[in-house]
Amino acid sequence: MDSIAEQQRQAYEDVERMEQAVVDLMLQKLTKHRYRLIREQKISNLLDQIQARSKLITDLDLDESGLRAKEMNMMKSGFDSFYAQLDTVRAHHRRNPELSVQPPELDYVKYTRNPEEADEKRRVLEARLRDTSNVDVEVDDAELDTFVDAGDMDKLETMFSGDERFGRYVDLNEQHDQYINLRGTSPISYVKYLDSCMRFGDIPAAAKDTAYGEYVRSLGAYFESYFARAMPLFDLPKAQREANEAFEKEWSERKENDMDVGLFCEPCQRMFEKESTYKAHMSSRKHQKTVERLAKSMSAKSESRLDQAKRLACLEHKVQWYARALGSKLSDTRANVQRRQALTEDERMHELHDMDETEYSDDDAVNDHSYNPLNLPLGWDGKPIPFWLYKLHGLGVTFSCEICGNSVYRGRSAYERHFQEPRHATNMRRLGIPNTRQFHGVASISEALELWARVDSEQKAEDVDKDTFEEYEDAEGNVFSKKTYFDLKRQGLI
Repeated sequence: MDSIAEQQRQAYEDVERMEQAVVDLMLQKLTKHRYRLIREQKISNLLDQIQARSKLITDLDLDESGLRAKEMNMMKSGFDSFYAQLDTVRAHHRRNPELSVQPPELDYVKYTRNPEEADEKRRVLEARLRDTSNVDVEVDDAELDTFVDAGDMDKLETMFSGDERFGRYVDLNEQHDQYINLRGTSPISYVKYLDSCMRFGDIPAAAKDTAYGEYVRSLGAYFESYFARAMPLFDLPKAQREANEAFEKEWSERKENDMDVGLFCEPCQRMFEKESTYKAHMSSRKHQKTVERLAKSMSAKSESRLDQAKRLACLEHKVQWYARALGSKLSDTRANVQRRQALTEDERMHELHDMDETEYSDDDAVNDHSYNPLNLPLGWDGKPIPFWLYKLHGLGVTFSCEICGNSVYRGRSAYERHFQEPRHATNMRRLGIPNTRQFHGVASISEALELWARVDSEQKAEDVDKDTFEEYEDAEGNVFSKKTYFDLKRQGLI
């Protein structure tokens, strides 16, 4: 068994080597999403090992058992202890003469190799091996060994669901099903749920029952699991501490009626939406009898109800804190769901067929900075559309609409289609103008108001002309205009 001093030395050496491995991993320029995710998981594991070794060093320095101090005293006594340990080492090697010793630095060489460069070298070697003229090519697998192995790739396959796309998006389909089955909620689409899932205040306080608590806990558990799987370097304990501290500060400043506890009758165990109904109930005879019967235990129940409300509010606050940390993931998920809904069945099947290849070859950095010198619009796959399609639809011509806040539309079809969209119709109503067919094509506010004034005056003139052009005949055959006829009839002259 190694001495205490040797254990400390080995622990210090391991810490230094693991710190260097973390630096080597961080310096590698990786473009593939899977490799970047595996790198973060490796760094997280190395950081955990560094903490474990550091704890071991601290425990050995504290020397609660006294073995380290005893060993130091033996070293001070002379060379007797040194030769005793030397004899032990020699006896061990005599018993195991063929024991191979591997330098510890070899275990960390793989962290310096880039897996993407190793893949390229492997493809080149395989191409050379397929050539009959290069049958003598030797492949050294040790040189192609990187921090990514087959087990890591298999682990990723089972770590994420299909909708999560290896940590690119979140998958809240299960929580969406729970939400639409809660009391006080109405069925909404998955896209709308992604927009409103963090607005817990929209749910009435009376509907926040046990099922609602399970729903909020399910959201929190999923986010914590997602952090561990897709964002292993995210400091979850720190986020939890900050969320709890912020909540305690907010809770201490909040009054009981802000938590809707003031509209809850503890003795009768009833929740009231309106303050007038609550006051009427408090003065009722039934309530007074219940208070008398439960006078002794009322304070304890009130405290229990307040604790339950606090725990639920703390869960809501923590989930909202997680959602803010995942803001980009939620927005990307919403955009991806909307994009997939716009695909045809053939396009969706084609995307599923190419998903595995895309995960290995495509990357976020390349997609975000695709070569697009002509500034062409992006298609359903996130890439610029062909130039011929750009010219065919006339997307090089832009149109602006002053009524819609100087919004710019590419192409005539998109410009004409926007006149029937809710945004343009709403702005027309704000101007006091009906969004009828005759106003389509008018994008200037002044022109729209001028046209509406002319149309309105023409309509009023038509109403006046109706009284003039319509003729009525009395019993004697006399012909009058509409206005004259009804005036004489009211006077009783005809």
